[in-house]
Amino acid sequence: MTVHRYERGAIVWDMARGGLGLLVTGLPLVVTPMATTMTVIFGALATLFGVYVVRTWLRTAQAVEVDADGIRRTGPLEIDIPWADLDSMGLRYFSTRRDKNAGWMELKLTGNGKKLPVESSIDDFEGLVRHCMLVSRRKNLELSETTLDNLRALGLMGPAPEADGSDGPPSFDSSGHIAPKLEPGLRQGIGRQGIGPDRDR
Repeated sequence: MTVHRYERGAIVWDMARGGLGLLVTGLPLVVTPMATTMTVIFGALATLFGVYVVRTWLRTAQAVEVDADGIRRTGPLEIDIPWADLDSMGLRYFSTRRDKNAGWMELKLTGNGKKLPVESSIDDFEGLVRHCMLVSRRKNLELSETTLDNLRALGLMGPAPEADGSDGPPSFDSSGHIAPKLEPGLRQGIGRQGIGPDRDR
C-alpha cells in the first residue's frame, strides 16, 4: 500500500492566499456600506474564498491510500473506490498564468456513484496517476483525448502517432506545482491556484 499526502508547504501557501482573498472581499462587507449589487458580488466572492480556505484546511488531515483493492481518501470527507467499481479516470490541466506556462493537474476518479479528485500538489502524484492508469487499462476504460494528452505530458505514455515525440514531461517544484516550463505537447497547459482551466478539459 502507498500513502500520499499533500505537501505542507503547498497547503500553507494556499491557506495564506485564500485567507487574503477572504479578508479583501469580506472586510468591506463589514466596515463599508455598499449598494445591493456590490454586496452580492463581494458576498459571493467571500463565500468562494471561505470554501476554498476550508477545503484547503481539510487537506491537512487527509491522505490518499492506494492498494490492490482500491483507492481511498482518509480523514474528513472519506471516500473509498474499489478498483472493481472504477468507472472512469480523467486527468485535466489548469493554468495559473495567461501564457499557460504554469498550472496544476487534477486526477479525477469515479466509481460506485462517488468522485475522488486528487491534485498534483500531493506527493508522488505521478506514481499515483501511473497506478490508476494501469488499472484503467486492465479494465479497458475509455480515456478521453485530453486525459491521454496529459498522460503523455507526464511522461507516462509514448507520443501520439502523429506527434514527433520531442515533448518531455513537465517538472514539479518543491511544493508540488508544475515548474514554469511547459512543452508544446501539453496543449498549453499543468500546477494549481489557477483561475480556471485553459480550456474545458
